[in-house]
Amino acid sequence: MGLNDFRIVFDNPWSTYYPGQTITGRVIVGLDAVKKVRGITVKVKGEANVCWATDRQELNNEGKYDNETQTVTGHEEYFNMEYYLLGSPSGSEIELPIGEHSYPFQCPLPPNLPSSFEHDHGYVRYTVKASIDRPWKFDHQVKIAFTVVSNFDLNKEARALEPVNLEMSKTFCCLCCGSPPLKVNIMMPVKGYVPGQAMLIRVNVENQSGIIVDTIKLILRKIVTFKANNPRFETKTEKIVIAEVSKGPVEGNAISDYQQTLDIPPLPPSNLTNCGIIDLEYNLKIEACVAGWYHRNLKQNMLVFIGTIPLASYQNSVMPPTSPSKVPMPGNPGADPTYGGYPSGYPEFSPDNGNPAPPSAPPDYNSDSPAQLQTNHNTYPNLPLPAYEEYGWSIRSLRDAGESDHVMGLRGHYAPRYPVYKFTS
Repeated sequence: MGLNDFRIVFDNPWSTYYPGQTITGRVIVGLDAVKKVRGITVKVKGEANVCWATDRQELNNEGKYDNETQTVTGHEEYFNMEYYLLGSPSGSEIELPIGEHSYPFQCPLPPNLPSSFEHDHGYVRYTVKASIDRPWKFDHQVKIAFTVVSNFDLNKEARALEPVNLEMSKTFCCLCCGSPPLKVNIMMPVKGYVPGQAMLIRVNVENQSGIIVDTIKLILRKIVTFKANNPRFETKTEKIVIAEVSKGPVEGNAISDYQQTLDIPPLPPSNLTNCGIIDLEYNLKIEACVAGWYHRNLKQNMLVFIGTIPLASYQNSVMPPTSPSKVPMPGNPGADPTYGGYPSGYPEFSPDNGNPAPPSAPPDYNSDSPAQLQTNHNTYPNLPLPAYEEYGWSIRSLRDAGESDHVMGLRGHYAPRYPVYKFTS
């Protein structure tokens, strides 16, 4: 058989990085028979793609319009680095003995990268692919994805600090007369939040209309706009419900005053800064659903911000992560406390195992710009570190167009991880 183990392991157990940081890891090759190879390569890539099918009408030779389905796409490449960990493209064959072999690799990330993002119509994705180059035979390949999170400090976004006092009003027609108004007032302390935080919303309803309000819905939505440019420019917008709460009814000529919360799950930060083909924002949709099919609901949208650094006024309420899986394990002295140590079962790191020394560092993309630290520790020294949790939208394949189905690691669950804070009640 020969090859019985071929995988990529990151030294950061959460596989999550920030622009400007350096990825380090190992390509592990396990053999139960001697194997001849030309070399082993590693390729680290960051890119964004969008793709969807559109229906349009085209004028044919007879002067009539035919319906046509066409696929539109968009692409951005942020970096693409490939080099040999062992051997060279022009070198002689190398004989690998039986046993496990570990080949360290590293790649400094450019400073201006968008956050990882996954959706059916497009993605921002970062991958590492290792290949065993075999002369006159097909190459063995394995691929894995990692997460990049672009720092978004809510304290540097003036609009995130703004309190909310939203007044909504609507009257209903009855024959030729208008009813007294239905008034809904929404109050929130700020517009900026981080995953793990609860959005506290005060709702005041003055229903003078006499029309029953069945429910008041509060819906946190992700608004994603995809931009294709091939073979023509076209956009597509998706509105995705993240969380929703509702309460009702409110009878006619009645008043209701209450408070509700929306919990923020792991999410990519607002804007997808530095991505030109995917825009991302979040809004809170408020909808008063009234009785009667002939009455239109009262509704309005309000922009909110999801960041990676909580507002300073809430940082005293942040607790350190306490998940048992994030406690450093004995035998893993190399665990990086920035990421909460090594999770249970993560393979131990033995840097001096008799394998070849790591290659010289690739070109430094970040020579003039310091790495973005996830908590800006110098600015907020008392802010506990977040945990890193998977986002609910996952994919089942990392396969790129034209890529062989035989690449190991293509099939299986992958979801980006984003920083999540734990707050006191």
